[in-house]
Amino acid sequence: MNLLIEANPDLQVVIDHMADSPLEHPEQLEMLLALAKYPKVFAKISHMWSLSKEAYPYPDAAAQVKRLYGVFGANRLMAGTDWPISLPKQSYAQTVELYRNHLDFLTPQDHAQIVSKTVQEVWPFNID
Repeated sequence: MNLLIEANPDLQVVIDHMADSPLEHPEQLEMLLALAKYPKVFAKISHMWSLSKEAYPYPDAAAQVKRLYGVFGANRLMAGTDWPISLPKQSYAQTVELYRNHLDFLTPQDHAQIVSKTVQEVWPFNID
């Protein structure tokens, strides 16, 4: 993937579901973190419910989100709901609550960036 990104420096790339990096294989997360050196690579925070080995609000998966945040920064992260595939594990309301109240390492500004602003910057939609 690195060669493709390097050959297309203006291409914006969004890695979905934190690359589904299993918590028990941190070396896979390292591959995603290495892509942060490319300024047009973004990561979507989602699938915490499927990666976690713990109950809601998935503190082990939140630790992985915190690592992504520390490397990519809020301006290159975006939230994903996983709706409706997540319904067997969590409701839509729980998903929203997860982002609103359980990622307490985020500043209010960074929270707003991740929840709505990054996606609007990557994919601007005009509703005129």
